[in-house]
Amino acid sequence: MGWVQWLAYIISFFLPPFGFITFWVLAGKEPELGVVGRNSLIASFIGVIVLIILAAVGVTMFRIPWGMPGG
Repeated sequence: MGWVQWLAYIISFFLPPFGFITFWVLAGKEPELGVVGRNSLIASFIGVIVLIILAAVGVTMFRIPWGMPGG
């Protein structure tokens, strides 16, 4: 089940709702699956934090306008 775990972690990083759902489904299962669910949740949180940081850096570095152009 090695590559399936890594696939779940990668998908959880890029699509955080997948990680939250994976945790919710696997939390009460046998211990090995519970670890996969917990790690998917951690990957989701890390993905959200990275997304927030990238968005903040993009806004400050490239001066992305939030309003209408010329306004």
